[in-house]
Amino acid sequence: MLKDEKIYFAGSIRGGREDVELYFKLIEHLGNYGTVLTEHVGAKNLDSAGEKNMSDQQIHDRDMDWLSSSTSVVAEVTKTSMGVGYELGRMIERTICGWDAGQFCAFTGLKRKKD
Repeated sequence: MLKDEKIYFAGSIRGGREDVELYFKLIEHLGNYGTVLTEHVGAKNLDSAGEKNMSDQQIHDRDMDWLSSSTSVVAEVTKTSMGVGYELGRMIERTICGWDAGQFCAFTGLKRKKD
C-alpha cells in the first residue's frame, strides 16, 4: 500500500461491536498508509444500532461511493456481518481479509474455493 491510498476498512457494526477495539487499532495503523475512508467503524461510541442519524439508503449510497473511490479494501471478518459480506462481494479484487484464528470463524467455502 502506498501513502496516498484511499482505504475502505470493513468491520461489523450491526452484527456486533465486540471487536471495536481491534477495529480502532487497525484503522489507526492503516492511517500510516493512506486515508481511511471509514474511520467511523472503529468509533467506540458507535453501537450495534448503527448510525442513527442516517437512513439505511443514505448509509448504502455513502458506502458504495466510498467503495468505488477506494484504492484498497481491508476487512476484519472474524465477526459474522452481512454488511461486510455485501461490501466484499462488491470489491473482492482489491480486498485483504483478516480474522482472529483463535475465535470460531467459518469463512465461507465460496471464498476459500476461489483462492
